[in-house]
Amino acid sequence: MAELTSSEKRVIFVQGATATGKSQWAMTQAGRLTDACVVNCDSVQIYTHVNIGSNKPSAEERALVPHYLYDLIDFPETVTAGQYERLFFSLLESIAERNVFVVGGTGFYFQAIEKGMYPVRHISDQVKTEAGRLVLEKGFEYLFDWIQSHDPGYAKKISRNDSYRIERAYQLMRSENKSMTQIQYEFSKAQRPFPYALLKIGIREEKDILLDIVAKRTLKMLQAGLVEEVRGMLGRGMQDWDPLSSVGYKETVAFVRRIAAGEKVSESGLADEISQNTMKLIKKQKTWFQRDKQIHWLHRSDHAASVVDSFIGSKP
Repeated sequence: MAELTSSEKRVIFVQGATATGKSQWAMTQAGRLTDACVVNCDSVQIYTHVNIGSNKPSAEERALVPHYLYDLIDFPETVTAGQYERLFFSLLESIAERNVFVVGGTGFYFQAIEKGMYPVRHISDQVKTEAGRLVLEKGFEYLFDWIQSHDPGYAKKISRNDSYRIERAYQLMRSENKSMTQIQYEFSKAQRPFPYALLKIGIREEKDILLDIVAKRTLKMLQAGLVEEVRGMLGRGMQDWDPLSSVGYKETVAFVRRIAAGEKVSESGLADEISQNTMKLIKKQKTWFQRDKQIHWLHRSDHAASVVDSFIGSKP
């Protein structure tokens, strides 16, 4: 790592799956340092209105250290990973804090700010239709096998369960008539380096403990009024807004609509559905982040002050 001057920012990614304790870990570290802040890297917490189901840091927590990019985007606006990238770098140029903890579980956002975005490539409707038909008729396994036969090197980098990357890779390879390895190589040649010193921390927790945390957190959200929050948002015409398609909200939207249709439903059933889908999300997030060999993995209970202090090059 190159020696840093006192004016340069240090950026610490705090990544990992939902419910692993990333935000609390980052706040603990930022709170013991001078000149530190927390920056949101969660694709739901960036929006206003979605408060209970997004598990945002509380007002009391935000008062401990500066927090940025929370409650930033209002209805009906939405944010892509590319837009987040621009917001992030604009923010870092404008804030005074030197030690920046970037916290979240949205892998696309982290990828966008670290490596830039793939150029937007046009995928023809014909290729999209073809990919969709193959998924319906033969499943993602078929697309994965096709990718493996045409680009075995790339196939080794992705999981057979990563449906998004499989379908996207198939579409790109068919449209560009190139392997993903070639497409990625061309992108890497044009890629800009991350402009700040960077440390990547991953926070992990055991599955059985996460199951318990998720169940309790879901119950707490429902007790705090998640159903009422969603009902109010639907009443204001927000039903098609992006954050309401996220885990926790999409199940609650369906729940409210079923009640309105006269169906007999229970909040306990809703809690079970949210918890199950949250665990599925956790599995996907783990798969995403575990591919990055530069992430320094820690347990949620690890204080790890020495890791952070060694990186920033000074004691608080």
